[in-house]
Amino acid sequence: MSNEINLTGRRMCIFGLQGSGKTNFLKNTMKGIKRPLIYDPLHEYRGFHRYLPAHRDYSEESQQELNRLIRNQITEKKRGRPSFFAIDEANRYCPNRRPLPDMVEDLNDFNRHYKIALGFIARRPTQLNTDLVELAHYLIIYNLTGKNDYQYLEAISEGLGDAVRALPKYHYVLVHPDRSYKICQPVADMGATGSNL
Repeated sequence: MSNEINLTGRRMCIFGLQGSGKTNFLKNTMKGIKRPLIYDPLHEYRGFHRYLPAHRDYSEESQQELNRLIRNQITEKKRGRPSFFAIDEANRYCPNRRPLPDMVEDLNDFNRHYKIALGFIARRPTQLNTDLVELAHYLIIYNLTGKNDYQYLEAISEGLGDAVRALPKYHYVLVHPDRSYKICQPVADMGATGSNL
């Protein structure tokens, strides 16, 4: 992970198409964190402390499952709470133009109160709830070429859409809290050992 990112009490979003490098970025990030927890619907984070959800959509059952995990592992847990919580394929659970699950909204608003950093991983920024994107301190964006994504990124910072379109394979753009950005080199292919919930 870039040493320019300070995740303490902060939020980030990671975007990129399948195979772009976002999973490696998150693995690299979690390797340097004491107590990370990943919501892992596609079973890609073997070896990390993760939760494998039974539901992988925006259904009521799925929202209840996610809310229950957050409540049990973060908001109501007094000791041993994760210091970082990430939701992979977050657009499945927090899609654009739909209300956020209650506990995700709570975490997004009060993550500093819980002393936890948050990560939301999705393929495209236009698919993820705008509150998560707009309130994120950092955006990590791999190559995207879609017209809607281009316009969305240009609205965030002039020239960002062009920078993301022109990225070489596995390179990414790091967008800072002030919405300045820079192009970064690929991260290493990472792995680890750990446990499932």
